[in-house]
Amino acid sequence: MSSQLEVIYKDLENEHRRVMKSIERLRSHDTMTGLLPLLDKLRTLLIVHFAREQLPDGFYAALGDRAESRGDEIQMLMSDHAAILSTLNALIEDAKTPDPEIEADMLSRVKRLIDDLDDHEHREHRFAVDVLGNRGG
Repeated sequence: MSSQLEVIYKDLENEHRRVMKSIERLRSHDTMTGLLPLLDKLRTLLIVHFAREQLPDGFYAALGDRAESRGDEIQMLMSDHAAILSTLNALIEDAKTPDPEIEADMLSRVKRLIDDLDDHEHREHRFAVDVLGNRGG
């Protein structure tokens, strides 16, 4: 099981890098112009990424097999997925009809989303490294 979990984790690391690149593009964006395609791309990446983590034979299942007593942490990470996607969907809907009056609010909401996603990915990584017992991962 250990090697299966490590293989899954290494595979997901590539997805994590793509997600983080998308986040960096959003982080450097300071207007609503061109925001919608970036949000759409992030949503597509996250839907696939989160689904792969939550598959019955995916990352969270493998982590759960190794850390049965920590199921509440896995549940929290899955709850994060739902909240992040919900926030992202709302942002995408609002970005479809750009309004200069709410641009600052929209950009603030994007920043909060980025912060939430960044926090989630770091907590997930720390949890995985702890379960794997691998400080280098």
